Amino acid sequence: MIQLHGTPRSGNTHKVRMALTFLGLPWNEQPTDAAARKSDAFRALTPMAQIPFFIDGDFHLRDSQAILAYLAARHRPGDWDGYTAEERGEIGVWLSHAANEIANGPATLRLARQFDILIAEAHAQAVTARFLPVIEAHLAQRRWLVGDRLTIADLAVSPYLALAGEADIDLADWPAIGEWTDRIAALPGFPAMPGWPAAKGAD
Repeated sequence: MIQLHGTPRSGNTHKVRMALTFLGLPWNEQPTDAAARKSDAFRALTPMAQIPFFIDGDFHLRDSQAILAYLAARHRPGDWDGYTAEERGEIGVWLSHAANEIANGPATLRLARQFDILIAEAHAQAVTARFLPVIEAHLAQRRWLVGDRLTIADLAVSPYLALAGEADIDLADWPAIGEWTDRIAALPGFPAMPGWPAAKGAD
């Protein structure tokens, strides 16, 4: 059975949790807090000592975007990772945004607010201010980031924007982003997390 190392409040872990849930795959989640990540046992599994860490039989994988790409290719090829070269390229752009602008902007601001971690505040604010108008304008014209359906682009990008309130970002200022994260939370079987509840009426 699939093993997923993570924590309940990790947005990166939640990306994988959503994918596994929507795919209907069984898995065991292994709570792996900061102390556990410093252990020799965990470092033996992954030298970066980061979560999420994913184990599928003999296959081990780190990095939430990489795990999403693996799950899409294995279980939902085309539908989740692009049917055409154009779709695959567009999905790649959003995976890059998840690992860069979102990680260094909203996700970093949330770290400071929720976990009392010292950050480069001005830089995180500047990255956030530059990125949010881009995705807001994109989502104002469509329901999903790429194509006409949920893809791993949506799974990769959404958690730290859905949790924007925990970073002192008011999604009322960004209505298209808020409607999109609500749309994801309303999908059947959506796994709620602290700060991002399932939408009312969702299965």
